[in-house]
Amino acid sequence: MAPDRREPLLAHLRVLDEGVAPVVARHRADMQCGPGCGECCHQSFEVSSLEGELLREGLAQLEPTVRAVVRARATAWRRDQRMPCPLLDDDQRCRLYALRPRVCRKYGIPLWHPDRPHEVRTCPKNFRGVADIDAELILEPQAEWARDWIRVREATGLAHGDNASIAAHLLATNEPPTEPPR
Repeated sequence: MAPDRREPLLAHLRVLDEGVAPVVARHRADMQCGPGCGECCHQSFEVSSLEGELLREGLAQLEPTVRAVVRARATAWRRDQRMPCPLLDDDQRCRLYALRPRVCRKYGIPLWHPDRPHEVRTCPKNFRGVADIDAELILEPQAEWARDWIRVREATGLAHGDNASIAAHLLATNEPPTEPPR
């Protein structure tokens, strides 16, 4: 990925991580998220082509046998079925955790979406019995995350709605086509 596309994305991912960290710190007792859970990783997430490029970069760095497993799982993945993300290993840990997309970084905390401002959602395992959500800590920063994502899209030339499943991105290739063997 070209630096002029990579750097704005990585900066945005840092903004998300820095915004989620205080929520996790304050509400650790209300959250079941942790290594090996993987509950939220059994959904049909779509991510941008920019995030897909980053995932393919990470995929290319995995051992060939692990890469083959990921690609086989991506091939078998079906949107209409509750299947694990192809990047989950057998212990329910993400093989590309450091490069995970935006949605994967936010999942677990109460989420607000600008297209559905009347809804706040969270993993059903989290925030059970929490009657009062601190909007200033949890919800208000998410509007800035949405604005920052718009800036990233503009800076990188990413079209709005240029999304596909993680599986589809993993199956796309960055490699030039090769001649078939003779």
